[in-house]
Amino acid sequence: MSSDNSQIFTDNIPIVVDLDGTFLRTDLLVEGFVHLIKKNPFYFFLCILWLLKGKYHLKENINARVNTNYSLLPVNNDIFDFIKSESEKGRKIILATASLQIQADEIRKAYPVFDEAYGSCDGQNLSGSKKSSFLVDNYGQGQFDYMGNSKSDLPIFTEARHAYLINADKLVVQKAKKIGNLQKKWENTGSTLTSSIKAIRVYQWLKNLLLFVPLVTSHSFSNPDLVLKTIIAFVAFGFIASTGYIINDLMDLDSDRSHPRKKKRPMASGKLPILSAMMIAILLFIVGLMAAYFINTSFFIILLLYFLLSVGYSIHIKKIVLYDVFLLAAFYTIRVISGGIATDIPISFWLVAFSIFIFLSLAFVKRYSEIAQITHLTSIENRRRDYSSVDIPLLQIMGIVSGFMSVIVFSLYINSPEVRLLYANPKILWFLSFLLLFWISRIWLVTSRGQMTDDPIVFTLKDPGSYVLFLLTAIILMASKFLV
Repeated sequence: MSSDNSQIFTDNIPIVVDLDGTFLRTDLLVEGFVHLIKKNPFYFFLCILWLLKGKYHLKENINARVNTNYSLLPVNNDIFDFIKSESEKGRKIILATASLQIQADEIRKAYPVFDEAYGSCDGQNLSGSKKSSFLVDNYGQGQFDYMGNSKSDLPIFTEARHAYLINADKLVVQKAKKIGNLQKKWENTGSTLTSSIKAIRVYQWLKNLLLFVPLVTSHSFSNPDLVLKTIIAFVAFGFIASTGYIINDLMDLDSDRSHPRKKKRPMASGKLPILSAMMIAILLFIVGLMAAYFINTSFFIILLLYFLLSVGYSIHIKKIVLYDVFLLAAFYTIRVISGGIATDIPISFWLVAFSIFIFLSLAFVKRYSEIAQITHLTSIENRRRDYSSVDIPLLQIMGIVSGFMSVIVFSLYINSPEVRLLYANPKILWFLSFLLLFWISRIWLVTSRGQMTDDPIVFTLKDPGSYVLFLLTAIILMASKFLV
């Protein structure tokens, strides 16, 4: 009889759950900081002053200036399922977090699985030993189970009946095992390295092949020094571009989480911690600029300009109709110009003009594809683009016209004096005009059918049909070069 009563008592012991890194796959303080910087980058300096007055003061000031959508925050589904199952068995589920009390209350509203919620208040940061004392005072020593993930949770484990570890590092796991009450641990199923590679979007480096265009068009590919400079420039541009991609994803956390596909991105899903992503971005930025400076000062300056424009695009410009498309086209053209600057190869007027029109067409492809996918949404993802469904036909017209204009520029280039110096039989190049017309028409046909991916450049480099056109282009160029 006494054994049955003991079992009932044991089952009624509450489970106390930490928030950041345990129930959530993110950190509310870091999330708030990102949203604050998105509003105004100069808040960074205020954050330093607030932190000097204490972590609680920092949290309070950040939270007062940002609006967090708690329902969009990435939840650790394994933990949610576990505590929901325990709640259904009659156990009380308690949320205890170092985040502010007002934030804890909002989490409880968003996730009613919690019976009670406690957070930092009255200037006291509810973390570590303070949280441990609070729980002992309210529930008694050994009269609660605790779920945590970090070193600051270890003092709480010593006072809990059972400890549960979630995605903790090896040192924390070792110390938790020494305490002797570790009941279960959950480990991160995803690879941090894999998430990091996804975050920097290595596949997008395919765009940087545009840096080789001046090398090809000037027929300088046999010069090993110029080839080496272009390769270094390619890597430097990749590092800086990846820094921009990380910043872009940080600025788009809420909108990505509202998107059916983008919510799986490493930072939006919580698979890659925001702080880790920031450190990666800083490292890539420093190495990229060092490599650029090694090439020459002019390349360093244009790469820095590209970075500043990409940050401006991520923060604000991409929300402005047409400005966003023209800047996207500029990003492609800057790559071509950068290739010439890195190698000191003069960029012809014809190449710049052709680049502007062809890449403007591809920028319209990208925006057309995105808007066509999200016009049915009423989410943040749709609102952050200042376009509507009525703009789609116009985007298509402007994009197709821009693409055909590039064919006209190329046709005029064939008759220019520069071509006669580079090719033995320039008339053969006219076949390229027909191939270019076909390729542009095909790209827009694929786009109008909703089969285009986010980036037409990446799509092209993965498209078998485009490779056939590339092969024919190479044959025509060789014939024009050598057949008299």
